[in-house]
Order: sequence, then structure tokens, then C-alpha cells
Amino acid sequence: MVTFRLPDDHAYAAASIARVVWRLSFTTLPAMVLLFSTAPLLHGWLRRRGEEIPYYLYAVSSAGSLAAVVIYPFFVEPSLRLGEQTFYWHGCLTVVAGLLAAAGYLFRQSSNAAGARSQPEDEVREPVAFGTGVLWLWLSALTCVGMLGATYHLTAEIGSNPLAWVGPFGLYLLSFTVVFSGRWRRWMTLTTLVWLAVSLSGFMVAKGFTAATVNAATAWWLLSLTASGSFLGNALLYQLRPAKRFETFYLVLAAGGVLGGLVSGMIIPVLLSQPIEFELASVALLTTGMLWFAGRRDPAFVAVTTCVLLVPVLILGLHQRRGEALGQSKLVHLRDLYGHLMIKTDARSVVLSSDTTLHGTQLTSDAAARHRPTRYYTESTGVGRTLEKLQAARPRMNVGVIGLGAGTLAAYARTDDTYDFWDVDPKALRVARENFSFVAESAGHVNLAEADGRKALEDSKTDYDLLVVDAFTGGGVPSHLLTHEALALYLRRLAARDGLLVVHTPSRYFRFFPVVEATARTLGHSAINVTTDISDATADRDWDPTHTEYVIVCRAEQLKAISDWFPAEEDKGRVKHQLDIIQAPLINAQLIWSDERNAAIDTINVGQFLFGP
Repeated sequence: MVTFRLPDDHAYAAASIARVVWRLSFTTLPAMVLLFSTAPLLHGWLRRRGEEIPYYLYAVSSAGSLAAVVIYPFFVEPSLRLGEQTFYWHGCLTVVAGLLAAAGYLFRQSSNAAGARSQPEDEVREPVAFGTGVLWLWLSALTCVGMLGATYHLTAEIGSNPLAWVGPFGLYLLSFTVVFSGRWRRWMTLTTLVWLAVSLSGFMVAKGFTAATVNAATAWWLLSLTASGSFLGNALLYQLRPAKRFETFYLVLAAGGVLGGLVSGMIIPVLLSQPIEFELASVALLTTGMLWFAGRRDPAFVAVTTCVLLVPVLILGLHQRRGEALGQSKLVHLRDLYGHLMIKTDARSVVLSSDTTLHGTQLTSDAAARHRPTRYYTESTGVGRTLEKLQAARPRMNVGVIGLGAGTLAAYARTDDTYDFWDVDPKALRVARENFSFVAESAGHVNLAEADGRKALEDSKTDYDLLVVDAFTGGGVPSHLLTHEALALYLRRLAARDGLLVVHTPSRYFRFFPVVEATARTLGHSAINVTTDISDATADRDWDPTHTEYVIVCRAEQLKAISDWFPAEEDKGRVKHQLDIIQAPLINAQLIWSDERNAAIDTINVGQFLFGP
């Protein structure tokens, strides 16, 4: 029986990416084999009946996959719980297996009735040159790397969720649907080649090798580059398709997709310290297309063409990198399977960021400056003011923080305070220890742990005065940190010390407050959204003018007192606070996230992301 299940919770303990890949492969392999073998199987049946190879079936299959990619985040994920999704998934797999069995039986019966027979064994088999097979593998892997590279840029902006896959993966599948429909012509390939060149130029100017935000304009260039690269790669594959050896063709294409995924996930993060594989894959596709158009394969021509196309991209990209580091004495890029970090250092400060998200800053001009909380964590922000108020009433505090960043909140720790930080990214812990001194020079007891904060809290017996959720990936937050079960766990750890929960929500395109508020109310608590704008710094506080948003979860009777902590204006308008409290008596059930049901579409403003404010 074909089954499908995801790894259980114990898989979290295995940090090795190889083990994660193995577990996912083992648990999903039977279902994947069934689904991936459907098209070649139908091709084989029709071929045995003497028909031409129906490559259009590959287009039909890709169209179905495209529909699923679009439907899932907009309709399935918001409407069905994980248990229901699993039930329907198993049901659909059973139906597919039954339909294949029925189709096989009908094919055999109709073939016998018509007296059809297999092709003669002595039929001359179509030879497949080694170079052709390599080119199939190259194009398949390259289009996959390009698609995954585009997805990386989107997840850096809107977080890792199914919505980030709709654009790149959807365009990738659309290219198969259109190209293999049987209506593709050579002039279309040439048009796609020009489209790719224009899109690459536009994307390099809009973003290139920089950490620029993937805003509306940049997102369209990114999607255009993804589409043109996918269409060109698959157009070349279509023109190189065999007349008979379809089974070898499909096998190599599948192997190329697997190879592209492995290279993107396990090799590129080791080889490239900066996420530029999307641009490099696009250049490689453009080079391959130009070589195809020229019809020449000699090494000298290949080398010259590659240099002519690659060198301008590298020059512009390196110029952009130098511009980002202008005035900085040092710019370091770190990358692993968890993502990309940049550390900028000059005589005055150290800045930590990941792609488009700034994680922390430390002033280094003198000892006093090093201990000042900066950026999102200054004294007048939601978390800064909450810490000051709690410290005024409590001589000793236990504080837990999910998400480390630069460890800035450790600057608030007093001698008898204990601060526990959890982060799943090992390089984040290393950076906080080696490049910043908030943790090392903190007056309190600071503990750093490489762990998922929610899992760590489940295993912990410590009670806390304050828990801070600050684990954003791009503009999103890992959904399992904001579910009903997660908030219930946080509140249990806060109950004994009458503590508060603070959630950092610094997102351009998401609105997390309604989700946190609705979920908190189901647990008998209230939530208040605190937006702070600091226009200027003073000599002793609020060192960085900034905009921040925090959600504070508390008991209903605490709501009035906490609201009084944040007056509309302070210091003659230097600091401005805006408070949001939802007064609706009814709770929108759609906004109550759980481990079984949570959807990014509940919180994202897709129109703002694609079309700007």
C-alpha cells in the first residue's frame, strides 16, 4: 500500500540535513514513485499501440501540477486541517492507483481485441549520444537551480511558506505546460532568449548581488527572469527530445531535477557565501541558449561566449557589493543551510543582517556605547519599555528569547537576571559570541542554546517573567511559533511569575497582530499591538531612530496598565506610540492558528507585495 507521512517530532533532534533529506525521502518515496511514473507509463502504453510519443501528456501533467501549486496556499491550506489534508491525500493516491490499474486493464483488453502487438524486438533503437544525455541533465538541473534560487530570494522577503513557491515553481511548471503542448516553434525559443537577456539586465539593475529589498518592482523582474529561464531551458529540452527513447529522456530529466535540488540545498551554500546562484544560473542558461543559436560547439567559442555574458554580470555585481560596503572597513558573508548572514564592521559599529532583514547593531566606539540596546530593542520600543517596567517591579527576572540575532536584549540583563536565548541556526550563535559583545559583557547570566525555542520550552521546567518571540525569517515568522498550542505553552511558562509575552512583528507585508490577538483570546488573554516611531536619539536612550511593532499578550485586567506605559507622544514628539486593541466581541475562527491549521494567506497583503503601497 502506498503511504505518505511526514517525519514525527523526534526528527527535530536530528540536526543533520542529510538525515532530514533521508527521512523525507523514505517517508514520501512510495507516493512520489507512483506519481512520477504515471506519465512515462501512459507514454509507454500508447507507444506500444504504434502511436507517436504523446509528449503533450507531459504538458497535461505539468498543468495539473501547476493547478495544485496555485490551489494549495489559497484554498487547501486555509480550509483543511493537516489531518484532513493527509486523509484526502491518501484518498487521492488510492484513486490514482485504481485509475492506473483500470487503464492498464482496458489497454490490455483493447490491444488484444485489435490484435495489437509490441514493436518488433529487432527494431533499430534510436541512439542517444553521450553529449545529448549530458545536455539533457544540464538543462534540467539548471532550470531547477534557477527556480530554487528565485524562491530563496522570495523566502528571504516573505518567509518560508507555500506562498513563496507559487510564483517561481508555478512559472517553472507553466513552462513545461506551454513548451510540451506540441505548439512550440523555433522562433518562440529565439524570443525567449531575448526575453531572458532583458530580464537578467533588469534584475541585475534592480537587485543584482545586493541585499536590496524584493519590493514590487524587483519581484516582477525576479518572476520575469524565472519565467524566461524556465521557458528557454525547457524549450531547448523540447527541441532535443528523442523520437523514440522517451523513457531515457524522462529518466534524465527527473535525475536533473533531483540533482538541481541537491546542488541548491547542500552544495551551493558551501561553495557560495552569498546567494547569487539565481543570477549565475540565468547567465548559464543564457550562455547555453546563445551557443544553441550559434550552432557552434568548439571550446574556444564556448569560452568566449561564456565570458562575454558572464563578465558584465560579475562586474556589475561586484560593483554593487563594493557600493554596499562603502565606508565599511569589513564586510563578511556567512552562509549555511539555514540562510545567509552579513556582518558589516567599521570603527563605530557592527551590523548584522540576513539578506533583506536587519537583525541587530552594536556601537563600538567606547565601553558605554557597547552596552546600549539599539535598533528594534531601544528603551522606548515595545520590548524595551516592557523590560524597564518589569525590572522596576521585580529585583530578579527570568527572560526567555526565541531568536538570537546579535543578542541585543542581553544588554538589559542585571546582575541577578537570567536570560535564555534559543536559535536553530548554529552560525547565529557563533556570530553573537564572536562578533558582538552583548552576550559576553552582559551583567546577567546569559545562556545560549542551539534549539527550536518552542521545543526547548516544552522540555524546560523554568518559569519566566518575560518571553520574547523574535524568530523572523525574512518578513514571515515560523508559523509553529504562533499557533494555539505554542501560545498555550508560553502562557504556562509565564503563569507562575505572572509574566508577559512579547512578539516582535517587523513585517512589511504581513499583519500578525490579528492572529496573535485572536489566539490569545481563546486562551483567556488579551493582546495589544504597540507601534513605535522614534525620530531622534538622545545621549542616554533610544540610540537608533527606528520604527518597530510588538504585540504584548497579557491578562485582560493588565491591559489598561500596560496601555498607560505607551503614551501617544513623548519628549515633545520625539517618540510616538500607536496602540491597537481589537474590541470585536466575536473571534474570527479563521485567525486562530493551530498546529493542524495555519495559513500564510491569513496574514499577507499580496497586493502590496506585488504592486506596492
